[in-house]
Parts: sequence; C-alpha cells; structure tokens
Amino acid sequence: MYSDEETRSKVYEFLEKYGDKGYLVLRVAIDIAYDPEIDHRLGDFSYKHLVFRLQRMGVNYSPHNLLRILEREYGLIEKTYISTTQKWWRFVDPEGVRRALLEYNGVAEVDDPRIRLLMIKYRSMEPQNILNTLRRLAVKSRLSNVDKELFRRIVFNELDILANLLNDMMAYEDVFEEEIRVLNEILALADRIASRISGLERSRKKELRLGYVVREKYDEKDSVEPW
Repeated sequence: MYSDEETRSKVYEFLEKYGDKGYLVLRVAIDIAYDPEIDHRLGDFSYKHLVFRLQRMGVNYSPHNLLRILEREYGLIEKTYISTTQKWWRFVDPEGVRRALLEYNGVAEVDDPRIRLLMIKYRSMEPQNILNTLRRLAVKSRLSNVDKELFRRIVFNELDILANLLNDMMAYEDVFEEEIRVLNEILALADRIASRISGLERSRKKELRLGYVVREKYDEKDSVEPW
C-alpha cells in the first residue's frame, strides 16, 4: 500500500504523460471500482466493463496498453483474475487514486460533508435498479396495465427525488460525472415512456371515436325507410 502522497505523485505523473486518454481510462476504472451494482468478487474492474463504459461515452480506443502501463510502470493496479474470457484488476490504493483524480480536477475538499451526503442519498435510492426497470419498459413493444402502474409508481414516488438530487450533483460535476450520467438516462427514459403512454392513450381515444362514427353511420343506414 502506498502513502497518499506516493499515490498522488504516480497518478499525476501518469496523467501528465498520457493526457486525456489516460485520464478517461483511470477515471472510468475507478468509477467501476466504486459502483455498488457490480459484483467485485473477482476485482475492482474488468476489461469488459471498462471497454463498455468507454464506448458508451463515445470513446472507441482500446485501453489495453494504458492498463499495462498502469500496472507495470506505475503499480497503481494489479491483475486479480484472468481467463479466456475475462480479465480483472484491483487498485492498490483505490481511495488514494480517487482523491488524486478529484484534486486533479480542482476539487480541493474531497471530504466535503455535502458531497458525502449527496452520495449517501444517491446510493439509498438504488438508481441502477430504477434504470434497469425503465430500460426494460422502454424496449417493450406493448406496455401492459401492470407495466403502466409500475411506471407511475416510479414517477410519483422516486423521480422528484432523483431530479432534485441531479440538480444538486450538477454543482459538483467533476465529482459525480458517472452518477449524473445515470440520473440523466433515467429521466430521458422516463420521458420516452411517458410519451409512449400518452401517444397510446390518444390513439386509443381516436379508435374509439372512429368506431363510434362508423357505428353511427351504419345505424343511420339501417334506419332508412325502403321506397
């Protein structure tokens, strides 16, 4: 285990040498390490997790060489598991790396109680579960009444809290980059699902109105007296 100063020095040296690419790889890896929704029994982060999140951010280069450098040249990570399909690493000093990244972004008061409270609120809401539920609803070809009721419970019981939390976290954008991304995706999916429900309701009402008009015309036709 390194001292805080040793870790900070290694992180800064790595970032100065490898710039934005190095920062993104290290930042995303530490975000994965602290993600409570990921099973960390094999390590802090895997190659697949890292590549997936980088691609989701629009970054399409391979982090393989930078991971090798972080491990062999700087000793900030070490391999914990390897198979034909998986590679996992752990941070030698994850908290030291996290602090160094925050300081690198100009966030001096890493232990600010407001930041800690926001993170406590975020985790207590289990946003990843909400996100997974909304993703499942968003890809359904048809929403059942049970689906709609589930969606309404999320909207009226949780979305207000998440929206307020997002607004508060925006004041610390460098600290909560991943959390802000998750909350924005939740709101975007909720908006999409609400639009679908609204559209379906309008379509249903239109069908009912058209059905009424057709029946009315047939009733008029049937009521005409023969010559």
